[in-house]
Amino acid sequence: MKKLPAMFGVLLAFAAALSSCCASGAPNPHFEKILSTDAPKSNDHALTGRYQGSTILLQTRKAFDELTLPNGPAGDADYSNKKFSRAVVVEGTITRTVYVTPIGRSSLEVFRNFTDSLVARGYSIAWQCAAETCGPAFKTLKYNWSDKRTQVQGEGYEIDRNRFVAAVFDGAKDIRYALMQKGSGATAAYVGLYSAVNSGGTMGDITDSLSDRVTLLAEVHEPRAMQQNIVTLDSDVIGRELKANGMARFYGIFFDSDKAIVKPESKPQLDEMAKYLKSANLKVYIVGHTDNQGTLEYNMSLSLRRAQAVVEALKSAGVADARLLGRGVGPLAPLAANDAEAGRAKNRRVEMVLQN
Repeated sequence: MKKLPAMFGVLLAFAAALSSCCASGAPNPHFEKILSTDAPKSNDHALTGRYQGSTILLQTRKAFDELTLPNGPAGDADYSNKKFSRAVVVEGTITRTVYVTPIGRSSLEVFRNFTDSLVARGYSIAWQCAAETCGPAFKTLKYNWSDKRTQVQGEGYEIDRNRFVAAVFDGAKDIRYALMQKGSGATAAYVGLYSAVNSGGTMGDITDSLSDRVTLLAEVHEPRAMQQNIVTLDSDVIGRELKANGMARFYGIFFDSDKAIVKPESKPQLDEMAKYLKSANLKVYIVGHTDNQGTLEYNMSLSLRRAQAVVEALKSAGVADARLLGRGVGPLAPLAANDAEAGRAKNRRVEMVLQN
């Protein structure tokens, strides 16, 4: 037999070793390192702490944001009608953390440690569920591999840590959830706890690395008023912006998350827009913009509905219908990258654009 070249022999040996590794189900050492190291710039929230031996895989903090917390089962299995039967919508400082435990712990053990700790801190269980009592659509609605709005997307993560963002509850089994509450009314504080053990899933080596580990999503809400950092453009500034740039940009028009109803705190900006339009003989487009969270089709529809809501508000303030035309461009004209909340906030806006 002809002697194989030395390099070819090395390649064959490497391939054999790789095959042996994969066949034996040996863990990927790089993924193991990620799972054993806290995410950059993350730390435990003072209210929750962490389960011993676990690490922070993902974390986001918002100084002021809105969060929907389930307060009842997701009872409809029909995809088009999936929703929680009850939910609490809260505003304030929001911290969302995904913990991952060592192999071999149970979802119940990890979950119970967190709930017991919060009860000791004065919280009570407003609602909880396990397995089928959470409802058939709970897993899909609470944390969905294809819905970025449900995911915890930290900032500054390496590529492989970002691969875990969609995977952490993909193979969720033994699901447990609790809504914890402290206080009542406007000063009430909430914590949502979602725990599951990973078994199966559809994301290959990422799924395999999570196998038999518990992941827990802790969502901490702290009631806090929003800082008023938005400057309302007065009618003179609007006129100057239109003359100089052909458009004026507004961040003082507010909507609830995923809604197209103009909030009352938008009135100062709407009044200035109407004041200018009633004094000027021109036609404008009112253009809605979104960030890229969610599908393109959804954001295109949402931006159009928001633009039309602003048109209706201006008409109610006395601006002639013939001078207004609402349009939505969704995430197609960003002003900043959408990989961080600061950029996404800049992209969510309404613009007034001169018609020809």
